[in-house]
Parts: sequence; structure tokens; C-alpha cells
Amino acid sequence: MEKGAAVKSRHRRIGLNALFWRYLIASGSLALALCALWLILFNILVNMGFVMSAYTAVRGLTETERLLQEQTVFDPEAIPHFYEWALVEDGEITDSNMNQKQLEYARRELSGYSAPHGWFYSQYFHLVPLQNGQTVMLEYDYSVCYADPVLNDILPDFQTVYIGLLLALLLTLIGLCTGHYTRILRKDTQTIADACEMVRSRRLDMPLDGQARVKELQAALATIETLRRELSHSLKEQWTAEQRKNEALAALTHDLKTPLTVIGGNAELLAEDDLTQQQKELVLAILRNTGHAEEYVKRLREVTAGALFPSNREKIPARELLSAFIQQGRDLSVQKGQAFAVDRSAAFLSDKTVEIERDEVLRAMENLLSNAFRFTPPGGTVLLGVELQSGRVGFWIQDSGPGFSPEALAKAGKTFYTEDGSRPQGGHMGMGLYFASQIAQKHGGCLSLENTAMGGKACLWLKR
Repeated sequence: MEKGAAVKSRHRRIGLNALFWRYLIASGSLALALCALWLILFNILVNMGFVMSAYTAVRGLTETERLLQEQTVFDPEAIPHFYEWALVEDGEITDSNMNQKQLEYARRELSGYSAPHGWFYSQYFHLVPLQNGQTVMLEYDYSVCYADPVLNDILPDFQTVYIGLLLALLLTLIGLCTGHYTRILRKDTQTIADACEMVRSRRLDMPLDGQARVKELQAALATIETLRRELSHSLKEQWTAEQRKNEALAALTHDLKTPLTVIGGNAELLAEDDLTQQQKELVLAILRNTGHAEEYVKRLREVTAGALFPSNREKIPARELLSAFIQQGRDLSVQKGQAFAVDRSAAFLSDKTVEIERDEVLRAMENLLSNAFRFTPPGGTVLLGVELQSGRVGFWIQDSGPGFSPEALAKAGKTFYTEDGSRPQGGHMGMGLYFASQIAQKHGGCLSLENTAMGGKACLWLKR
């Protein structure tokens, strides 16, 4: 049953060009039919004697002239009502039933002007000499009038009303025909709009409803349907891949708990032994970073479970934040025998507070410090300093590595950008700088990079 309906629907489809020609032919044919009916009705009215044809006045000139010439005394009653008349004696009009405009035309005719007068209804004149030496001017035109003189006096001009009514009917007919074909196009375009809305609102599991009668619009609808199927398939594949990735991440985060527990437990045991001061500092660094790693694993498990983290900003003294950065730098400096120092500018840090998400800012600075130590050669120095500006504070990291290339200065901070030939040690700078840049922007600041005489310098700006 559905197959038969589909075949029937295909047979009814029509191209835009054919639809346009069908509209022209249909509206033209209906207009011609209306004009033919209108002409037949007019002939019926003429045959019934209700109106007189436009040629009645011309055909009656001979008979009217004969009747007037037989009169010894001029009698205007003998003149049919479809003429206007004027009595002329010695070249002057002495009597008339014409209006002022017609009299002007009559005087112009007497002066020798022989062309038709007027522009809508051309006025013509016929001179009839009488037995008494006078002349009668008969004024007439080619227009349809009522056969009854009384109707001519009380009703509007028949020809004007008749033509005006015909034009109104023609406009109505064309409007109805146009509306019919407009509804076809409007229905098809609405079907396409509904299909686009289904795709936009991601209702991709159901096939598109409706068919278009116009071939070109049906082709567009078919393209949207193809897009819907492919998009649905792509999203399902993407969702499946995302699920697998989340499952893998969940498994890894679960498995990370064991080695972190072992590392932390052994570090706690080491802390209970009789250690040198340097060994105690190393063990404490292990314990601190193990705690950080466990916190990261916890958050990673929440992310893979689809949890959303609300903003948790707090006001922290800038000096307290600097102390946390210094501790991070000291923990990292022992890995490859690199030196870590705090610049004199840190001593001038004011007691102002910054409103931040503490964990995120600490992670951003940890990434900057990690990059600095990674690109600083063994025996080199990483310097931490502070710069104050109106309304913001900047914590900068200066390393003694090769510095940033021009391309790195232009592209650093973009996701996974690692193509920096000037800093080739592992190429691990993409996500670190990107993350730091995003956190700085989130806190009303930015991440700036520059090269100095010492090496590369990165500054994390935060709004105060």
C-alpha cells in the first residue's frame, strides 16, 4: 500500500519550469474563458435589447439625417438619445443639449478641426443641413449605452462598469490561480523547513516526514534525509567511541589507585626512618605530589562519569598563592639537579587577595613550571617572579633554556601545539600552555610569552 502511494506521489511531481508554464497556461486559459463568457453575455444583453452596440450611433446617422431633413421646423425630439445635438445658424451655436466640453469640441469642429476629439471616448460630429437654412451638429462616439434613455440618465456608464467589472473578475481569477500554485510551493518549502528543524534539534532517529511535489524541492528534501542518516550514523559512532574512551579512562583511573597507594605508603614508611634533611625533603615532596595525583585521579573519575564541576572560587592572599608556587618549584627542581630561585620582585607582592579557583590555578602554574624545568638544561636555573599592574597580578617563570621560536610565540597556547624546533626536548608544551592560557582567561587574565637574554619567559596574569 505504501509502495503504491509512493509511486503515485512520484507521478504527481513536477519541475519548477513545468510548474511555471502550467501556471501561465492555466491562468491564461481561465482568463480567455472568462473573456469569452463575458462576450457571450454582452451579446445576450444586446439581443435582449437591454443595451445597444457601440456601432449603433454610426449606423443610425443616415436615418436620423433623413428624419431631420424632412422637418420644416427643427424638433430635437426626433433625435435618438445616443446623440448629442447643437443647432447652428450663421456659424454660431444657438441651441444645444451638449455639456461645456462637448460644446468646445463642436466650436473647434466648426472652425475646421476635423480630427476626433477627446482621448478616452473619441467624439465625432456629423453636420445635417435643414430646410430652413440652419444646421444640426450630431455628436456621437463608439460606446455601448443602455437602450432605455431613462437608464442612461440614472445608471453609471454601462461600458465603464462592464469593463471595470471584467477587469476585477480577471484579477480575482488570476489571484486565485496564483494562490493555488503558491500553496503548492509553500507546502513544499514548509516540508523542507520542518526537515531542517528536525536536523537542527537533533531528532535524527526518525525518517523525515512528507514529500515535495516539485522535483527540485524533493531533491533538496532527499539531500536533507541523506544528511540526517549520515549525521545520525556519525553521532552514534562518535557516542560509541566516547563511551569506549570513557570506559578506558575509568579503568585506567581505577588502576592508577594501586600504584599511587603503594608510592604513598612507602613514602610514609620512609618518612618514619632516620633520614637526612635532604632525604626528608624528597620524601615530603613525594607525599605532596602523590596527594596531588590522587586528587587528579579522583577528578578524572568524576569527569568520565559525566559530573559537572561548579565554580568554586575563593579569595586567597596573593602571598599564600606565591608560597604554593614556590613549593611546586622546589619539588620539581630536584629531578635533574636544576636550580630554582625566587626573584626579588616577589618581596614587593602586596597583601591584596585574588579571587580564584585554587586547584585550577595551581595546576596551571604547575604546567608552566614543568615546561620551564623540561626545557632548562641540567645545571640551569628556573626563576619565579611577580609583576604588578593596575588591576592584575602576574606570576612569571623564567628558564635558562633556548627560548621560544617566532612560530611558538605566535601559536603557543593552542591545543596540542608542539612544533617548536627551538625547544626540542620532548615537545611536551602543547596542552600545558593551552591549559594555562584557558585558566588565565577564565580568571580575567591571559598568558604571555616572551624571550629574554636568559631564555624563555611565561607569565600567568590574574585579575585582582
